[in-house]
Amino acid sequence: MKKVVEFKQQQPERPKDDIKKKVNKKRLIVIIMVVLLVLALAITTAAYISNKEFRNFMDKYILKKSITDENVAVIDIDYDSNTNIIPYGRYICILAENNLEQYNSNGKKEQEVKIEINNPVYDVNGRYLVIGEKGSQKLYLISGTQIIWEKNVDGNLSKVTVNRSGYVSTIITGTSYKSVIATYDDKGNELFKSYLSNTIAVDACISQDNNYLGYAEISTAGTVIQSNVKIISMKEAAEKNTEPVYNYVAPQNSLILRIKYQEKNRLVCVYDDSIHMIESNVDVKLMDLQEDKKITFGDSKLTNFVYRMVEESTGPFSANTNVEMYNITNQKESTYMIEGVAKSVASYDNIIAINLGSEVDFINTNGWLVKRYTSRQEIRNIVICDGIAGIIYRDKIELINL
Repeated sequence: MKKVVEFKQQQPERPKDDIKKKVNKKRLIVIIMVVLLVLALAITTAAYISNKEFRNFMDKYILKKSITDENVAVIDIDYDSNTNIIPYGRYICILAENNLEQYNSNGKKEQEVKIEINNPVYDVNGRYLVIGEKGSQKLYLISGTQIIWEKNVDGNLSKVTVNRSGYVSTIITGTSYKSVIATYDDKGNELFKSYLSNTIAVDACISQDNNYLGYAEISTAGTVIQSNVKIISMKEAAEKNTEPVYNYVAPQNSLILRIKYQEKNRLVCVYDDSIHMIESNVDVKLMDLQEDKKITFGDSKLTNFVYRMVEESTGPFSANTNVEMYNITNQKESTYMIEGVAKSVASYDNIIAINLGSEVDFINTNGWLVKRYTSRQEIRNIVICDGIAGIIYRDKIELINL
């Protein structure tokens, strides 16, 4: 039997130049597509920034930033009872009848904490909530659903704050002193007390590294109000030396309202006429709140930002509001313009909520719109926490995911 051998016709090799031309052609097409895509994005971004009508169209129909009260989760509340709304972590909490109920962004109650508080004074920082009975003695530090510690203070609580490490400062009245500032570590151990005989403490807070206590005080002994901001070394105070390591005396009639420690021990101080920052024992004015402009709101309840709102008339019965934000870390400014007059403002972390009555604009500190909420009724109040906002009415809370 003969073996049959088949011969396949060998294909001629393609020239290398042809292969290279085909590869270069594909590469050119890819490059052109990328360039066109980048160009389209650049044009869209420029139009989004500069063209108000185009920006509103994109926000509403493409980016889906506009929402109404018809498509949000709702928590019903009993408006006849003493109900307090507290934003904490990822929850909107309702405090009523000594019970702190925690609701998620879907309006579902996840957990609750029993505490003996009816009229709360509180502060939130990260995973910690410090809460006390205003004008009374009861004080708690809470993390999640756990009560870390509780105690009764000597006197009446008027203000409480907590830093991100769980260190607590309290302002106490109703003693033989005008004010007493008591501090506690994250285990509830009292660290020291500072006694004010001639001035009234307005606010107090502990730095993020637990090294300093800053407090604001006012004196009304003279014919004018005198505000001071003092800083105490926590280490020296623990060794019975509560003398300030720094003392800033504000201009006369400049009323201190609140203070807040930011990163790197920057202490931001909000007065009725300006916002200042104390860094490395140097006071610097960041914003003026009493210029020729009509400034309606100004605050520091953000992370490394301060802001003010400037109202500008656009007609006999109309006005716009410019939100001016200042980054205390890199000294950069950003702005956001709103058609209308701000009736109230809430802020948290990098979000500012501007209540226009039946509409709320949620913007970030870069000056961009995050969400726009429209309601069919007048908005009573707003609270913000991690990724959630609560729109408060008389009988319900509407929840918005940010």
